[in-house]
Amino acid sequence: MIGQLVLQKCTYMSANTLEWNDYRVVLAIHRAGGLAPAARSLGVNHATVFRQVNAMETRLGARLFDRHRSGYGLTAVGEVALAAAEAMEVQALAAERRMAGGDLNLTGTIRVTAPDDMVQRLLLPMFAAFRERYAKIELEVIVDNRFLNLSRREADIALRPTAAAPEAMTGINIGPLGMTLYGAAPLVALVAAGQAIGSLPWVGWEDGAETLRFGGFYRNRGLQPIFAYRSNSLLAQVSAAEAGIGVALLPCFVGDSSSALQRLEPVDPLFSTNLWILTHPDLKRAARIKAFIDFMSTALRKKRRLLAGA
Repeated sequence: MIGQLVLQKCTYMSANTLEWNDYRVVLAIHRAGGLAPAARSLGVNHATVFRQVNAMETRLGARLFDRHRSGYGLTAVGEVALAAAEAMEVQALAAERRMAGGDLNLTGTIRVTAPDDMVQRLLLPMFAAFRERYAKIELEVIVDNRFLNLSRREADIALRPTAAAPEAMTGINIGPLGMTLYGAAPLVALVAAGQAIGSLPWVGWEDGAETLRFGGFYRNRGLQPIFAYRSNSLLAQVSAAEAGIGVALLPCFVGDSSSALQRLEPVDPLFSTNLWILTHPDLKRAARIKAFIDFMSTALRKKRRLLAGA
């Protein structure tokens, strides 16, 4: 009888608790705002997430989410679950980083993130050379113009234009990354004939996506560009400029390497930045991470004049 009572009590307690996978679902739905995008981020289908939410709420006897037309919003109980999930995630990711950082083998996968123009116009030959030397290391390249969260292991290493290493990151400053205005030959000819740069068609970032540096570049020159083409991809902007759609503010390693583009003015150091190779401090001692950073820093430093627009 006592054994039966104890068994019933244990079953009752476990039926009212959430597991780590449940908390991951809460995190995913909160961050994505709905079931479908959360399911994509978790690598499962929509129905699986729907069933898991219903099962969690049944076990708890309380709703975790309010369902709205615009998506899923957390209830008061859901807020408690989210706080616990975030705390658990921090601990789990810290443990993962420390374990990965202790790996002394030159094998495994490195998740590298970099902007699209940098990957296509600068880094690919270096990646190929790295793979020739370290055949047992797989490169997983995440082409993204956003800063991914290295603390969450969204990537292991980031190659990014930034003035300084972000807080809680460590890395190597390769050196200056110059930028200036470029255009195709017909547009350059118009400027040479006396037409004002500001009156030409422009290529730039989609509305609201440009950085403060880009905005400052325009304001410093008193320019109010008339955009003929906007994109959320710098690589797409490069292609548009090469096609003659408009003039564009581009990194010198792209513009100077393109046979279709010419400079319209010298590099302004005020609007240049630095190129960094970044990782999380917990990962920097891992053999494959150290090998990649050492290899890439050596390769990129050979390109410093091109990067600076010298």
